[in-house]
Amino acid sequence: EEIKKAILLMLLGGVHKEAKKEGGGDGTKLRGDINCCLVGDPSTAKSNFLKYVCSILPRAVFSSGKASTAAGLTATVSKDEETGEFCIEAGALMLAD
Repeated sequence: EEIKKAILLMLLGGVHKEAKKEGGGDGTKLRGDINCCLVGDPSTAKSNFLKYVCSILPRAVFSSGKASTAAGLTATVSKDEETGEFCIEAGALMLAD
């Protein structure tokens, strides 16, 4: 049940805030996006929950420990469908930030 609540909060997102200059802040914008990292015992459907979220949200990025490399988390090489050329795109960690 806690995993379902965490995923629901991630889907709904947070509130974007800005540090007010009057209160001693510098006007820095703070993200309201919620990122989710599930860690737990094997065979507890962690991947299934996140794969479902990726199927309904176009901006969601799923990466698992088995299929990821350090380089792949920061950048990926993909083939452009229109031109057929290879290009470098941001990886899962860059998109999460």
